[in-house]
Amino acid sequence: METLKPNVIIEWIPYNNLENIKYLTKGGFSEIYTADWIDGRYEEWDSKKQQLKRFGRQKVILKRLENVESANKSWFEESDSDNPGSTR
Repeated sequence: METLKPNVIIEWIPYNNLENIKYLTKGGFSEIYTADWIDGRYEEWDSKKQQLKRFGRQKVILKRLENVESANKSWFEESDSDNPGSTR
């Protein structure tokens, strides 16, 4: 059986699970925001309850991508920068 690694699970975070959303700066193809993720990421496997446990509230970075219709290689590189959890 393969070991479960909660830190490599990619999740979609619904907007209503974010609080304190604040504008930070504008990048080449995006606007950058910070926010508090209410539940936080998965942290570990609870073997008694047979479910993943969450880390709890944590800071996250949000990117609002612009000019999607004119995407090129640079756009994709910018959209993926500083995102160690994304796959290529």
